[in-house]
Amino acid sequence: MNLKLLCTSLCIMLCAGTFAQVKGGHNTKLSKLYTSGKYEICLFKAEDMCADQAAGREAEPHLYAAMCYVKLYESSDPEVAADYKDGMRQAVKYTQKFIRKDIEGELVAQNADFIDLIKKHVKAEIKTNFDKGNYSKAAAAAKNYEKLYHKTDYLFMYYSGILKCMSNNETQGVHEMADARAKLSEKIVNNEPIKADPIVKSLIVDGIMKYTQDLLNEKRKKDAESVITLANKIFPNDGYITVQYNMIVGKN
Repeated sequence: MNLKLLCTSLCIMLCAGTFAQVKGGHNTKLSKLYTSGKYEICLFKAEDMCADQAAGREAEPHLYAAMCYVKLYESSDPEVAADYKDGMRQAVKYTQKFIRKDIEGELVAQNADFIDLIKKHVKAEIKTNFDKGNYSKAAAAAKNYEKLYHKTDYLFMYYSGILKCMSNNETQGVHEMADARAKLSEKIVNNEPIKADPIVKSLIVDGIMKYTQDLLNEKRKKDAESVITLANKIFPNDGYITVQYNMIVGKN
C-alpha cells in the first residue's frame, strides 16, 4: 500500500473510535446496535433501511451504514477486516448518500467530524494518484470528493475540471472549469472569501502548476495565462502561484 494511504488509513483507524454514534439522530434501534459494538448487524439493518422505499428517504440510516463500514474496515479481527477490505469505498458511497438525503444539512453539520474523516481518505487518494501521474483515477477520486460537499464548492469544481482535462477528458473538463470560473470571478468582484483547507489548497496548487506547465508545453500560452491569472487572484500570497504567474504572464 502507498505510504500516504497507509498513514491515512492508520489515522482513520485511530480516529474512528471517537464516533460513538450519529449526533442528532433519532433511530434508537441503530444507535443501540452501533454503541454496543454490533457493527455488522447494525450495517445489515441500516442497509435494509436504505433500500426500503420509505425508510431510505431518511438520511440517518445512510450515515450509520457509512460509520459501520469504517468500523468493520478497521477491525482488529483479520477475518473481519479481510471481509470488509472494500469498506472505505463503501463508507464514501454511503456518506455521499447521507449528505444528499439530508436536505436541510442539519445532521451534516452535527456530524462534520465524521465527514471530515471520510474527506481525508479521499484527499489522500487524489494526491496518491496525482503524484503517480494517474490523472484519470485522480479525477475520479475528485468527483467522489465533490459529492462530500453539502453545497457546491466552486474552487474544488475548478480543480476537478483541471484533472479531467489532464486525463484527456477536455470537453467536460473545460465546461466544468468555465462554470466554476464564472462563480469564482463573481466572488472575487464582490470581495467574497474563497476558502480551502490546507490540504485541498495544496492539491489545487499542485494541479494548477502541473496543468499550466502542460499548457505551455503544448504551446497554449493564452490558456495557461487564463488559468494562472485566476489562480493568482484566488491565492495572491502563494509563492508557487506567484512564481508561475510571473513566469507565464511575463513571457513574450
